[in-house]
Amino acid sequence: MSLIKQEWLAIGVQDKLQILIQGTLIIFFLILMEWMVGRLEIQVEQSAEFRATAVVDGLVNSVNMVMLTRQISDPASRRSLLSNLSHTQGIVELRIIRGKGVKGQFGEGLAEEQPVDDIDQEVIGRGKTIFSKMTTITGRPALRVVTPFIAGADIHGNNCLSCHFVQAGSIIGAASVTIDLTADEVQIAEVENWMWIGHIVLQVLILIVITLFVRLVIMRNITLPVRKLLSTMVEIRHNMDLTKRVDVDMTNPDLGDMAKSFNVLIEGFQEVSERLQLFAKIFDNTGEAIFITDQSKNILAVNQAFTEITGYSVAEVTGKKPLVFGSGRHSAEFYDHIWSSLNGTGKWQGEIWNRRKNGEVYPEWLSIAVAKNDKGEVINYFGLFSDITKRKEAERKIEFLAHYDTLTRLPNRALFGDRFKRTLLSDARSNKKSALLFLDLDKFKSVNDTLGHLAGDALLESVANLLKACVRESDTICRHGGDEFLVLLAGINDARDAEIIARKIGEAMAKPHQFGKEIIAVSFSIGISICPDDATDEETMLNHADNAMYRAKEHGRNNYQFFKAPG
Repeated sequence: MSLIKQEWLAIGVQDKLQILIQGTLIIFFLILMEWMVGRLEIQVEQSAEFRATAVVDGLVNSVNMVMLTRQISDPASRRSLLSNLSHTQGIVELRIIRGKGVKGQFGEGLAEEQPVDDIDQEVIGRGKTIFSKMTTITGRPALRVVTPFIAGADIHGNNCLSCHFVQAGSIIGAASVTIDLTADEVQIAEVENWMWIGHIVLQVLILIVITLFVRLVIMRNITLPVRKLLSTMVEIRHNMDLTKRVDVDMTNPDLGDMAKSFNVLIEGFQEVSERLQLFAKIFDNTGEAIFITDQSKNILAVNQAFTEITGYSVAEVTGKKPLVFGSGRHSAEFYDHIWSSLNGTGKWQGEIWNRRKNGEVYPEWLSIAVAKNDKGEVINYFGLFSDITKRKEAERKIEFLAHYDTLTRLPNRALFGDRFKRTLLSDARSNKKSALLFLDLDKFKSVNDTLGHLAGDALLESVANLLKACVRESDTICRHGGDEFLVLLAGINDARDAEIIARKIGEAMAKPHQFGKEIIAVSFSIGISICPDDATDEETMLNHADNAMYRAKEHGRNNYQFFKAPG
């Protein structure tokens, strides 16, 4: 039953209507045919009874004539009568029955003159004609009619139905007539066949008309609106025009509700589409690179910023794993930490170095998030990163400005102080000494006044390079300010090592400096303090070296002096 129910539910409305209408029509026409056949049989039987009655009436008249002519007892006359009646009326049997009230002989040895069954007795006794349908004649259908003879006048004689005087109006006998109904039955069968053929043709015609009418009604009220709905859906699908709407047909509430629901659905799609378009614009136009992977970490989509930063096209990275861009600077533990954080918290962010398509390694700030479904299963990874090369350069520049002189690119006082502390700690552990040289350019002010500040700046850059050539890499040179420089000599044995460097600087400075057409000759006045001999802290060492430098200036400049304690 459930299968039949499912199949019935699967049939369309139009097919259901056709099945119901056809079934109803078939039942109706079957009932109509049974009724018409029954009516036909009744009419045929009534026609046979009418014909039999007419035959019997004729028979009575004929018998009366025979009786009057005194020929009823003649078998030849009776056979002639039967033959005539059979030829014209289909009579297959004729019997003349004598009534009980009639005495004497009515022919000799004629068995048909006696009643043979209850019908004969009943007809003679009551004087009423009886019709009986039977099939006793060679197995074919037949109609038997038994009708009484009623005396109409006083008659007598030896050769009549009555051997004595019979009173008028009394029943003197009966006639039994059997009519063959085979031809009538054949007629009924033929009519039935033609009726069935007509029934089938009529049913087909009616079904065609009704089907066309039903189709017309369904097409007008269901099919055409549904096709219109489908046409709009196809148009929306092909043109992606979510502004299209279906006209609401209020003549059919169900289709009207369907159209309204469809319009509401399209409006929802339109809102989602507009939001997706907005997100797509953000995705494509944001300055930060975005990539999306599946649960297996294969890239599904990237935006324009991604291709601009990495140099890879969309086709080149689709289906690849992000590790293909690795710079090789990070260890396996670094990546294990990333995935551990993603598995634990669902996100990670930090600085990472990757490689562009051209092979350039660059730093980026990367944020990764995990997308999960309702079951908590990972379905996507979202990555967002920005190229922080410029930021790193800015940081380096800021750090440089914080620790270096912008003109000479030498360490400034802040960096010098840090290196001074580390140098003193290192020398103390190795039992070495340190020397602080305080240098001041002689007559630098006259250079600025006569040649200008650009020439002065160029001179300071040249002097800085000269100082770098005079000391070791482990030593530190600092621009103290203006035309003053500091040189920290680390790990020396005694003051003689500092003196050697001071002389080397003086000899290097003795060479003239040429700037365009101008030749400038400058020198240094140098003051020297030794740690730990003179002091063990930066500030004291600096003061001692400064005092020694002024002593060098007092001695005519272009020389060096060691710090000497007062007294």
